Amino acid sequence: MDKERLSYICTQTEQGRDTFVRHPETGEEGRVLSCAGEQIEVENTAGEKRIWDYRETEQITRSKEEWPRRD
Repeated sequence: MDKERLSYICTQTEQGRDTFVRHPETGEEGRVLSCAGEQIEVENTAGEKRIWDYRETEQITRSKEEWPRRD
């Protein structure tokens, strides 16, 4: 993911919108919880929190039906 896309995702997350990313190396997907510098904190489909470098992720889209785990 590039820096511009990171900025967009972080802004959307700060505004309370759900954004999702995928870590291609591990195959994990998660909902973005927060951004800090070059790192993204996500909650994966198992409810576990992960911290990933933005350069190692890609944005994905998910519907409410696909991602039932929401606070």
